[in-house]
Amino acid sequence: MTATAPWDERYEAVLTDLLPRLAEELPLTADRELRTAGLDSMATVELLVRLEEAYRIAIPDDALDRDAFGTAGSLWAVVAAQLDPARR
Repeated sequence: MTATAPWDERYEAVLTDLLPRLAEELPLTADRELRTAGLDSMATVELLVRLEEAYRIAIPDDALDRDAFGTAGSLWAVVAAQLDPARR
């Protein structure tokens, strides 16, 4: 976890790599809207793949809705729900 957010540096790195506008706003906040940072349908798919690979998880389809990709915090909640407690 970072000092200002509930997620780790890996999560922030995945987001800022795919959405460079976010890197200009560090530290990233949980309420930062991802769509206004450039997340479109193609980037959503790429982000999902990168997160699943980075954390070695599979996010179930029923957890993936528009709200899940709304903010950095809402997406982290989806990722964190798939992590073993020891990896959080």
